Amino acid sequence: MLIVLCSGGHSPGVTTAGLALTLTWPREVLFAECDPAGGSVLSGYLVGHRQDRGLGEWAVQLRRGADVSATLAEQALQLNGLENRRILPGLASPSQVPSVQPLWPGIAETFATMAGDVIADIGRIGGTDTPNPLLAGADQILVIAQPTLRDLSALAPRLAEISHRATPQILLTGDGPYGRREVAKTLGVEVVGHLPRDPKAATILTHGAGSERHLSRSLLLRAARSLGIKLCERVRA
Repeated sequence: MLIVLCSGGHSPGVTTAGLALTLTWPREVLFAECDPAGGSVLSGYLVGHRQDRGLGEWAVQLRRGADVSATLAEQALQLNGLENRRILPGLASPSQVPSVQPLWPGIAETFATMAGDVIADIGRIGGTDTPNPLLAGADQILVIAQPTLRDLSALAPRLAEISHRATPQILLTGDGPYGRREVAKTLGVEVVGHLPRDPKAATILTHGAGSERHLSRSLLLRAARSLGIKLCERVRA
């Protein structure tokens, strides 16, 4: 199963949501940073890990004709103490995007057919560098937004663009004056869940600073765990 996470504008925490889902996912999962703007996990949650692995190096190997699955296994990082959870760090620089762009169709096919699930973070959508093959090949698309007028106004036109390719769902994060029902009714798109504002847990996921003990019992990860179970059950159904 391929789940694509994205945003319609601003910065509502797509990578944070993706990491929270990955850490609590009920099945084998790979979190892939596919944001054309560049990755952040190696300087954040995975600070201190090897810096020479990730999507950019995988793309180099693919252009040389290397085996897709074998090279992906080499470039993904296994999370310590968490079986069947891996992370493929993103691009080191937006300058690498042109070299990856022709490879998106093959990467999308690999993600959609590999053993285990893939959660792909593609960042903001709507630009010329958006990896559209990932959107087209996704089993589920979660568009992340805060329940504020600023975020939802930016999101509305993007939803129309995505709807031409697939059926998106909204994942709300943080605080705002609008509830799930109101957002769903106004935008005409299902709101699949809500991840609460949790500054301590978010700081660990974005900066790698703080106690992992707090993270495991945080409100954010508890909500992410429930959402992950829900998403997997939907695919089975």
